[in-house]
Amino acid sequence: MARLILATAEGTQSVDLRPMNSLGRHPNNSIQLLDKIVSKEHCHIELRDGHWILRDLGSLNGTYINGERIQGERQLRHGDEIALGATRARFDDGSTQLPSRPVPGPLSPGVVQQPAAGGYQPGATPTNQGIPNPYGGYPQPPPQQGGSGRMPAVPQTPMGNVAPQTAVSGGQRPQPNAPPGTMMSGQAPGQATRLVEVQDQQRAIGTQIAAVQKGFLPFDQIASDGAAVRDDYERLRIAYEVTRDLAGERDADQVLTKILAACFKFVRADRGVIFLNQNDQLVPACNRRRTGGEAPVVVSSTILEHVKTTRSAVLTNDAAMDFAASKGKSMILNRISSAMVVPLIHNESLLGVLWLDSEQLAVFSQKELEMVNALSYQGAMFLENALLGRKVAAEIITRERFSRLLSPNLAAKVIAGELDVKQGGDQLPDCTVFNSDIRGFTRMSDGTAPQEIVDMLNEYFELMVDVLFKFEGTLDKFMGDGIMALFGAPVPHPDDPIRSVRAALEMMDVLGTLNRSRIARSEAPLAIGIGIHTGPLVAGYIGSPKALSYTVIGDTVNTSARLCGIAEAGQIIVSESTVARLGNRFELAELPPAKLKGKERPLRVYDVKAERGVSRASVATPAATKAAPPA
Repeated sequence: MARLILATAEGTQSVDLRPMNSLGRHPNNSIQLLDKIVSKEHCHIELRDGHWILRDLGSLNGTYINGERIQGERQLRHGDEIALGATRARFDDGSTQLPSRPVPGPLSPGVVQQPAAGGYQPGATPTNQGIPNPYGGYPQPPPQQGGSGRMPAVPQTPMGNVAPQTAVSGGQRPQPNAPPGTMMSGQAPGQATRLVEVQDQQRAIGTQIAAVQKGFLPFDQIASDGAAVRDDYERLRIAYEVTRDLAGERDADQVLTKILAACFKFVRADRGVIFLNQNDQLVPACNRRRTGGEAPVVVSSTILEHVKTTRSAVLTNDAAMDFAASKGKSMILNRISSAMVVPLIHNESLLGVLWLDSEQLAVFSQKELEMVNALSYQGAMFLENALLGRKVAAEIITRERFSRLLSPNLAAKVIAGELDVKQGGDQLPDCTVFNSDIRGFTRMSDGTAPQEIVDMLNEYFELMVDVLFKFEGTLDKFMGDGIMALFGAPVPHPDDPIRSVRAALEMMDVLGTLNRSRIARSEAPLAIGIGIHTGPLVAGYIGSPKALSYTVIGDTVNTSARLCGIAEAGQIIVSESTVARLGNRFELAELPPAKLKGKERPLRVYDVKAERGVSRASVATPAATKAAPPA
């Protein structure tokens, strides 16, 4: 089978040729060359009438066969040496074993190639040899003259004999043809650049290399595979270190910082960011630069959206080309060459996305991706615990805050997000305001120890608030010995006026029980008056962001307070507007029209006696009425 033997920074790679092959930088090519000088689609190699034809596609830096730049097409012969940018290859038609001579190594950045000694090459003059390359440091071939030039000869750096190797497919890499630990010639110290990527399927955007979580196989299946054992050991070591560092951490911000720090220990990333998924939006929560500093890290929304949507990792070693079809200009503008982006998933929930990138090409390997993927699963578990702890703490505070204002069922809705209570006011066309206070409280306080007054109010308020919440009223505030409550805000009910009157009647019953207990303790009984009015008002949170209070404002509030003020001990006075919404449910006694402060005309008012069909067990006792005249 015909093949190309390519020289890369990791040694030689053998690629079996198909009847039609495209070579270039773009990921859609069947053979992707991670080489900055190579065009997006540089050339084609195809089998035509039994012959292998190489066709240059008008690439800027040209395609060379045996040192000569070709124009259009050229038939390949066994052993031909091909040069595309900084990539070198040899053609093998599969008929015989190629002679044992090296494939020229890839050009290294910063090297200026000179013409072969003793020979003059057309177009290679002293003024244009080794022209600086605008594509990032690689040398570019000299310009042509007369239509057919020859590229400078490449120094024959020995790479060892070329031996047949397994064809590369699916992004896998063969091992260099050298003993372990030997650095191949043409490879700079510390360099891990991969110059070829062979694709068996046309790649969709963002799937430069799909991340597949590698599982742990039984030991007896890998015992003879030293590399697999070492890889599994390394993954376990990293998982252990992450567990040790994060196990006792409860602060979510510290968890994020430690996850990034762990990644930087074994991945050669220049920048890193962790995004948290908040209301289906990825929000940056932590960033890190290898060089330090607080400057924000700019990333590609194209890659982020792909990872968020597919919940699969992306490894790209040439981001500008891999995402060219999506118009990912940010990869170029922000100098993102290599990127590794992994979702943070726990229990099927996307908690966020981990982003690592570098300005250099081909920095990250598949092994590193597997490591980061394993770390992301481990880190996501601890992040979920930390976020859950933060959520529980916030819910405790919220529950305590709302449980003092709302009935338990309404408080639960607010905490669950089903009820939105926000700063600012909303105009309500119809709301019922309830006011009550203790008659004779001022006189009662004279000569009584303050602690006794506090104990008495606490006992009284606890009973009254229980009744209020039973009918789903909202506690607005305590005013000395008075209670102000709402029926219809923040959650309205069609029968709010009825609820308010029923609550008032039950409060009178509960107060009777309390008074019997107080008399038994030789304490003075209590008597209250209640005023209820229905009408439009503004309801909402009022105050500063540090101290908010849910309340209502408007004439309806003032009228309710005025009605409470004229109510005698044991009376429940309701306005005409409230009565209009009660139907025939209660026994009412109309009182003389009330002249209220701020009102031009007297207001029709009614005294609620009882709920039809329901007997009131007791009201404020006569003793309470006599002992506690209106304040």
